[in-house]
Amino acid sequence: MKSVPLKVVRNQEIAEETYEMILSGELVQEMNRPGTFLHIKIPSSHHVLRRPISIASVNQELGTCTLVYKCTGEGTRALTNVRPNDCLQVLGPLGGQGFPTEEPSTDQEVTLIGGGVGVPPMYFAARSLSERNIPFRVILGFQTEAAVFYEEAFKQLQAMDVTIMTDDGSYGEKGTVIDALQNLEQPSTYIYTCGPRGMLKAVKAAAQHDTTVYVSLEEHMGCGIGACFACVCKTEDETSYVKICTDGPVFQSNEVLL
Repeated sequence: MKSVPLKVVRNQEIAEETYEMILSGELVQEMNRPGTFLHIKIPSSHHVLRRPISIASVNQELGTCTLVYKCTGEGTRALTNVRPNDCLQVLGPLGGQGFPTEEPSTDQEVTLIGGGVGVPPMYFAARSLSERNIPFRVILGFQTEAAVFYEEAFKQLQAMDVTIMTDDGSYGEKGTVIDALQNLEQPSTYIYTCGPRGMLKAVKAAAQHDTTVYVSLEEHMGCGIGACFACVCKTEDETSYVKICTDGPVFQSNEVLL
């Protein structure tokens, strides 16, 4: 796999310390699986390691993809300074396994649960489900009102319901995504979720026994292609390891130790 340039179309702040970047280029034609990611070279000589960023959506007709990232350090801070018509060197799409949006049937329901920067891959999954007319509901968790994004975008996809939870109660409902999950009147056939590891563990514990849960693991990565072993995770039986970058990043919740 080689690094290819993608041109920046737009790069703007959409919530507190959260940015949406639109890129264009031929590589977009290969982006078709929700849950996969791009490995982006930071445009600075001070940053050697690339940054893995989940794909939030793809527009094949326009040849563009959308990424959402949070400014958490010097590397992502450098990304915020990128301007339209700049080019970024990108590896991808990476990830051996994404969300299986082809699996549910139209008589089954899917619950999408995203926490913070785990929201973008949920949006890609929602678009894919919407195209197949699969009924789905959305639960999104944020720390505070200033951090909320994509609520209207999910609603435009005709989600059955979009619930926003905030830790401080400044927007939506006060509490966590687990509170919202436990308040559902009827369990879904599937849950797709992405967010902090503790949240994923709690989602797995709260899910009904007959619900199939798929989790997308977030992890620091070195190479993104399985060579450096920086992103390994134990299997649930603790007998072996999986590489999040190539075996995942999406796994059934009973496959990995959360």
